[in-house]
Amino acid sequence: MRVAITGIGVIGPHGVGTDRYWEALCEGRSGIRRLTAPALQGLEATAGGEIPDFDATSFMERRVARRMGRFSQLAVAATTLALADAGIDELDAERTGITVHTGAGGIIEGDRELLARANDPGRIGPLYVPLLSANMGAANVAIHFGVTGPVTAGVGACAAGAIGVAEGFHLLRRGEADLVLAGASDAALTAPLVACLSNAGALSTAAGDPQTISRPFDLDRTGFVPSEGAAMLVLEPVERARARGATVYCEVAGAAIGCDAFHITSPEPTGAGAERAIRQALVNAEVGAADVDCVIAHGTGTKLNDAAEAGAIARVFDGRRVPVTAPKSIVGHTLGAAGAFGVATGALAVRHGTIPPSINYDTPDPDCPLDLVHGAPRRAGLGAAIVNAFGFGGQNAVVVLRAAPA
Repeated sequence: MRVAITGIGVIGPHGVGTDRYWEALCEGRSGIRRLTAPALQGLEATAGGEIPDFDATSFMERRVARRMGRFSQLAVAATTLALADAGIDELDAERTGITVHTGAGGIIEGDRELLARANDPGRIGPLYVPLLSANMGAANVAIHFGVTGPVTAGVGACAAGAIGVAEGFHLLRRGEADLVLAGASDAALTAPLVACLSNAGALSTAAGDPQTISRPFDLDRTGFVPSEGAAMLVLEPVERARARGATVYCEVAGAAIGCDAFHITSPEPTGAGAERAIRQALVNAEVGAADVDCVIAHGTGTKLNDAAEAGAIARVFDGRRVPVTAPKSIVGHTLGAAGAFGVATGALAVRHGTIPPSINYDTPDPDCPLDLVHGAPRRAGLGAAIVNAFGFGGQNAVVVLRAAPA
């Protein structure tokens, strides 16, 4: 079975809507600002990608929104956008699947409640668990749309989004659903998490213009910049999509998931685990490395991760300088949602024949000898693209996208 992407819904630092996201990518317009939430003031890391204009009540009733964590609200809203983009008004409840993965789930609400009740834990609210639990993004999407088919949720650190798309792909290939709503959501801009990652040396604490701080593969990078957001995709068999006259962005040709089994936060230094995942994804997709025209890099902007990924890319493509782009330079790192953002980026790039540029690439790192697209979009016929997503614990996930035949 060939699997198509027919709908994309994105909410992130550039606001609500896939068109706004794609325009920002192609224009090289950063969504990173100084963090404004009162709870985040006074921290060493001061830059981030907050969503500027999200109103959950535009997508659901106020009473419903109040019973969801922010990451669940974003998941429901992004799914609504994806279904509208796909031109789908009704779902077959039993034959629709859902995969909404995350990195931190409802950590904002969990931290807020614990801090408020630290001296009186007996007064923890009855919604503490439903707001916090990582499965509630998927569960709330299912409840909102009345889906009773296979619904899965997973926590895969910063690879979660790509894992969610891979799981949706396999649900269709196994015949367990006729349509799948797949992606990820994370809203983790909470003071304890930001402080933790900053103290661990992962986040940038650089001063100056916040739009210049996220610098994947640049020699002068200082760490990654955290963001919030959700990206959801409508997956369905190509034949079904064609029959109903849907727009097909591209096909999901294959995917692979693996693990470095090396360290709780650091990648295996040579990128061997990332390389295995890329090679296996290409085998699963029956796509040769020579046929790949673009890499949507994980590209966090941390020295160890960038070097490991660059090494893996160089070995897989055996010296061929395949074009690479790093969306996190513009969007920041949406944590568990990053892989789904990457797949959305890849699908849009294949559809439009355009590789969006990375920004803040002023001094190439000699340890990362890549053909990083920068300065302006690069027009190209994209027959196939790969999307990389790597996370804490050595989680590796790679999705292969292929242009759909006319």
